Amino acid sequence: MIELLTKFDELKNYAKNSKLGFKEAIVKYYKEVGEKQGFTVVEGSSVIKNTVNYGKVDLVWIEPNTVFCLEFGLLDDIYKHFFRVMQLKPSMTVFILSGNSKCSPDKVKEIIERTPELSAIKGKYAILDVTEGKVV
Repeated sequence: MIELLTKFDELKNYAKNSKLGFKEAIVKYYKEVGEKQGFTVVEGSSVIKNTVNYGKVDLVWIEPNTVFCLEFGLLDDIYKHFFRVMQLKPSMTVFILSGNSKCSPDKVKEIIERTPELSAIKGKYAILDVTEGKVV
């Protein structure tokens, strides 16, 4: 699975040649990667549980039960993603972040690892720094 997610040169070329914004290009890239694998892919899926709408996740690969969350803003903004992921309980969560944003990949990893309330996410996530082209 990690091989599908970490073709950073391919991702950067896709985003560069796309007429979309950076975030939209990343979502479309991973959507196409999932479709090429034969996965059912849903973009902008609402997270609704017990009639409460928690907002949307950026992308979901249904069969492997993988959720993608993109955040390029403030560090505080990552908490909304954590909450949605905890409601969905996926097999894998991919946090796509940028080392150039205030939502630092290293800080997000530290929060997940040090926060007991996020134990459902531990061991079932990957953090991709799309700026540096690395897995954190």
